[in-house]
Amino acid sequence: MSGAIRKAEHLRIAAGPGVEHTGSTGLETVRLRHRALPERDVASVSLDSSLLGAPLGAPLVVSAMTGGTSEAADVNQRLARAAANAGIAVVLGSGRALLDDPDLLRTYVCDARPPLLLANLGAAQVRGPAGAARAERLVELLGADGLVVHLNPLQEALQPEGEPDFSGVLDGIAACVARLAPRPIVVKEVGFGLDGADVALLQGAGVAAVDVAGAGGTNWALIEGRRGAGTVAGAFADWGLPTAGALRVARAVAPELPAIASGGVRDGVEVAKCLALGATAVGLARPFLVAAQADRTADVVALVLRQLRVAVWLTGASSAAELGSEHLA
Repeated sequence: MSGAIRKAEHLRIAAGPGVEHTGSTGLETVRLRHRALPERDVASVSLDSSLLGAPLGAPLVVSAMTGGTSEAADVNQRLARAAANAGIAVVLGSGRALLDDPDLLRTYVCDARPPLLLANLGAAQVRGPAGAARAERLVELLGADGLVVHLNPLQEALQPEGEPDFSGVLDGIAACVARLAPRPIVVKEVGFGLDGADVALLQGAGVAAVDVAGAGGTNWALIEGRRGAGTVAGAFADWGLPTAGALRVARAVAPELPAIASGGVRDGVEVAKCLALGATAVGLARPFLVAAQADRTADVVALVLRQLRVAVWLTGASSAAELGSEHLA
């Protein structure tokens, strides 16, 4: 099956029902402090932040979704425009297809430039002696500010076209860090969480940040199940480390390493919870994908930012950047 057809199937299935983890993110157990006397105007609450040296209008990331298929072009245009207007970051979909066929560039690039634009490549593509050069070529093709390497071992194991050989991936990541410097390398899971041992290894490899991408949101094993993995995939419906737990682990293991929280985050209150747990920024994918397909991206981004601003205000904090453990109930 061609990469474009595979990407189109992923896009269609990911936006549909029945492909989310059966377990939760763990964020429902997190309670934010409620102040009945916030003692400031809600409009004065600042959402300004920075990520990887880039100033953002809010600590929010449009997580990697799509690219490499004609259906992706409109989605990425709408996501980029909304992100540029709101001043938030964007991670593009996997660039594997683009490296195979540069004519697909139009399905990734957009006429609007967010303040932080990151390319994205899978672990299997950064392995081996050519991996770092491949990563650099992708970043340059897209004019990106840096690169996200996604770790998807479970998906690769179940995907009919998968590449489940992960030997040498860590060395490949370290080579990318050296080759692309000073441009940042972020490493993320795709929705099953990062174990503390993996966070420690990635810190040692010199990455600029990790995205814990915990369990509780879209489950890529179930998506591959819809594409042919069959009954094997169903056993992994509740696999992985939930988002709240993955974030706590990352902060405990590497407190100085910036951590992005993603994986089933659905609204601005959950964004605030992640920030209070120590996330530098928070990524959302499915809510923005569904909105982009309905051409309502700007509305949904504005809604999440409004929810975040009110949640920050109600904790008594003056800014999203100020949120910390003291704002947990």
